[in-house]
Amino acid sequence: VSFLLVQPSTVCLPLTTIRISHGAQNYHRYWSSDTGGFGCPTSPFADNSTYMQELIVRWYQFSALCPIMRTHGCRAGVAPQIPVSPPSACTVGQGPNGSCGENEVWSFGPTTEVILTKYINLRNTVIAPYMIELGQNVTAFGAVTMRSLEFEFPDDEKAVGVQDQFLLGPRFLVAPVTTQGTTHRSVYFPAGASWVNYWNATDVIDGGADGVRRDIEAPLDTLPLYVRL
Repeated sequence: VSFLLVQPSTVCLPLTTIRISHGAQNYHRYWSSDTGGFGCPTSPFADNSTYMQELIVRWYQFSALCPIMRTHGCRAGVAPQIPVSPPSACTVGQGPNGSCGENEVWSFGPTTEVILTKYINLRNTVIAPYMIELGQNVTAFGAVTMRSLEFEFPDDEKAVGVQDQFLLGPRFLVAPVTTQGTTHRSVYFPAGASWVNYWNATDVIDGGADGVRRDIEAPLDTLPLYVRL
């Protein structure tokens, strides 16, 4: 599965969120993506490029709310050469024969490192304990962890077909940013529930009887993330 900020099409995030909505959310209890891809330090999309810095932030935000969070890439001298046939220009990176770009949080510059660290901390302090709770439900009841909106709100017709949002368990409503340069996005809040912005406790949205759609601010360091009340 690839993950893409729209333009340029080197990796594909909208495709990932759509596939999750149609399959992984409702059938696979534990799911992940190869966060960051492999990278190529000599390509136009090297770690220090504006494109890669934005991509890795938005990808981290998405992955932090997935059942499993993992950063992809190579460790120097300990991994097989992946990809097996890297582009000839990719010879100065990390990993065997320099086939991969570095993927530590500091590899993308100090400003990006601060944002990535924010989401690692979110994962470790909030989401990881919640995943233990969800995992207990998987074992006891087979309950899915990552859910499409219609799975959790089957009586809300407007929730059907929402492909660019998902729920982690019943608690977290996640709306990843998948378009390059975007600093806001439309978010649908299902009927029959109220939601509070994880980052701003004064921002409370009631889905009401019919569900509501709102334009939500999403600067680069902010994932639209709401907690069910």
